[in-house]
Amino acid sequence: MAKLVFTLIFAALLSSANAQNLQFVDGEIKAHTEVFGDRNINPFTKDISSHLSIDNSIDSLKGTISLTTFSLHSDNEKRDLHMYESLHSKAFPQISFRLGSIEKLDNSFLIKGFLTLNGLEKEVSSLAQIEDKNNHLVLDGSFSIKLTSFNLEPPRMLFLTVRDQIDISYHLDYIKG
Repeated sequence: MAKLVFTLIFAALLSSANAQNLQFVDGEIKAHTEVFGDRNINPFTKDISSHLSIDNSIDSLKGTISLTTFSLHSDNEKRDLHMYESLHSKAFPQISFRLGSIEKLDNSFLIKGFLTLNGLEKEVSSLAQIEDKNNHLVLDGSFSIKLTSFNLEPPRMLFLTVRDQIDISYHLDYIKG
């Protein structure tokens, strides 16, 4: 029994020795929604924190990508303050995505993982282009969520309501090593 435990531990250490950490170089995460009867709302952030690693193939990519809600900004500072309030930013200042699995499709990748927003974790799926070239790994993708799925109410302004669906897109550039 001790030999089996030792062998499993040694195998786990050996496989993690092949993993390369990825360093975030550049990119942004954008959100898009609309106020019914008015205009688009497009907050974004470049202040992204990542702890990602990869073995020999793209489908081995693992880790977490996160941001603080207060780093999201649009073209309207007053609206941003309402957004922070609607997202319960004081109580839950972090939004994070934990990678679960990556599957190669015909011309893209299906990324499945867990988004944590408003203290709730929900499974989400994203279609992405992933380029592994010149010691860089670049992810370009998108997915949509509903605010109400995370116990958040779409904000209302007088007679106008923000739609429940938020479309999220990302461009993330990493260096291996």
